Amino acid sequence: MRSTLGFVLVLLCTLVHPAQALADTRTDIQRELDAMVAAGVPGVVLTVRNEGKSWRAQAGVADVDTGAPLPRDGRFRIASITKPMVAAVVLQLVAEGRLSLDSTLGALLPGLVPGASAVRVSQLLHNTSGLTDYISAPQFEDPAGYVWRRYTPEGLVGIANELGHGMPGSWKYSNTNYILLGMIVERVTGDDLADQLRRRVFTPAGMYATELPDHRFVWGPHASGHYQIGSGPRVELTELDPSFAWAAYGVVSTAGDLQRFQAALSGGRLVPRELADRMRTDAVPTGNVAWPRYGFGIEEMYTTCGVRLWGHTGAIPGYSSFAFATADARRQVIISSSLFSPRDGRQVLAMVNAVNLEFCGEPWRPPAGRTSVQDVRLML
Repeated sequence: MRSTLGFVLVLLCTLVHPAQALADTRTDIQRELDAMVAAGVPGVVLTVRNEGKSWRAQAGVADVDTGAPLPRDGRFRIASITKPMVAAVVLQLVAEGRLSLDSTLGALLPGLVPGASAVRVSQLLHNTSGLTDYISAPQFEDPAGYVWRRYTPEGLVGIANELGHGMPGSWKYSNTNYILLGMIVERVTGDDLADQLRRRVFTPAGMYATELPDHRFVWGPHASGHYQIGSGPRVELTELDPSFAWAAYGVVSTAGDLQRFQAALSGGRLVPRELADRMRTDAVPTGNVAWPRYGFGIEEMYTTCGVRLWGHTGAIPGYSSFAFATADARRQVIISSSLFSPRDGRQVLAMVNAVNLEFCGEPWRPPAGRTSVQDVRLML
């Protein structure tokens, strides 16, 4: 009831004083971004697209040493926003009859994962495979211990195997699922995943600043990335070996390209519309207060006014990000932050507030009956 009343009040204000309501919302969003910088985020950019019109807000700088300004459409590591792109490639192969959602991991990649005969492609896509996330291994607790190491997909899966796996069924977020999906794409096509993404997703969507890199640099205009573990020092980290992320969260892109991806996906230009719709409709509950359902490579974001958003969050040493849109992608919000701080919920909540302000005109709050925001965290 409170959410409905709040939405009605915001709507009435917009009808009576549309310019003032819009200005107030943008002022509130700017306040959230400024608070992020005050709390230690070097730089943050929010880009909104609404029915063909765009606006942008930002706070902080691209380089804390020189004070260089944030670039207009800078490149950044988008982390797990990679997942819907890999899912799109998988679903294209399904549409072509080269792969089935019911195909088993054991048949596609025999001998790689214990119990793989019980795991289906659909379960890999929406994280119900029961497979353990390799990122939960102790060696991934501090970026300093892994960002310069070279990993292979088989090696990452091997790390997960050593941790032990559960049974398929309930939802459990695991990057291992998408490493395996990347390997399946390569096995089915006989081609590198980076080339398949470029040919099947990036080029047809017009994403010419996007790549799945095999090098350590972020080319072109970009903000320097940073990470902070707990109350430790903030460490600059822009260059790294991205092999630990690969198909799970390794893509580099821009806000403009992410908007083009969302529009192309929802418009049926990347995946047949029936399968594109299934990315949302074939979703499972997560138990997460902010992201209540997870579909084929995309997560639903809860808003206080009932607007249903789909997209993904992301976090990788150096950067944190949001990319959410309505199902038709006519309204989109992209946020990129140059700080990875996995245990700091303040940054994440500020980003959630900014998205909710854009769509609902008010800060985010938990749904009725949920009083805790401890689940408001980014998905790596």
